[in-house]
Amino acid sequence: MSARQPPAGSIGAVARLLDRAPEPEALREATRHVAAKAEDLRSLTASLFVFRLGAEWLGLTASVVDEVIEPRPVHTLPHRREGVVRGLVNVRGQLTVCVALESLFHLEPGPADAARSLLSRRLVVLAWQDQRLAFEADEVHGSHRYDPAAIGNVPATVAHSVSPFSTGILAMGRRNVGVLDDALVLGALNRRLG
Repeated sequence: MSARQPPAGSIGAVARLLDRAPEPEALREATRHVAAKAEDLRSLTASLFVFRLGAEWLGLTASVVDEVIEPRPVHTLPHRREGVVRGLVNVRGQLTVCVALESLFHLEPGPADAARSLLSRRLVVLAWQDQRLAFEADEVHGSHRYDPAAIGNVPATVAHSVSPFSTGILAMGRRNVGVLDDALVLGALNRRLG
């Protein structure tokens, strides 16, 4: 069985089509389109690490996130059964304090979907000023660049939970992400660890 060869005249027609110069208006339109895309990308000057706790999507400045790994066993500490400190986790041979951000933010647990939760849970390790902390996120969406001017005000409906730690809300696709002030979050965690 042999491959069917295109007619000899059709190759010449295709070559002529590809070799022709674009129309001036089409070239201007393509240039405007590329320039607009480049301008959109220039406004994305900040980076946010997005994760879910319960039903809330939240984001921290990506620079404070050191790594994201599979969950590890949390070893509880005596006399620290409640509150923000969950216990200690082994991260690459280093004992790291594991905190409960949902407790700090007074968040309610999300919808119960045990199978999905086990598959999507991650341990997020934060590092800043020679300190390391870890917390368990129900789901991680990763780091995303965004335009700081796109952050909206925190609605009154979240005033009693995350808003004392938030700088605003960022629309990302179909979800709204609470943008956290990492200095406030890490400062509150440090006070509770002391």
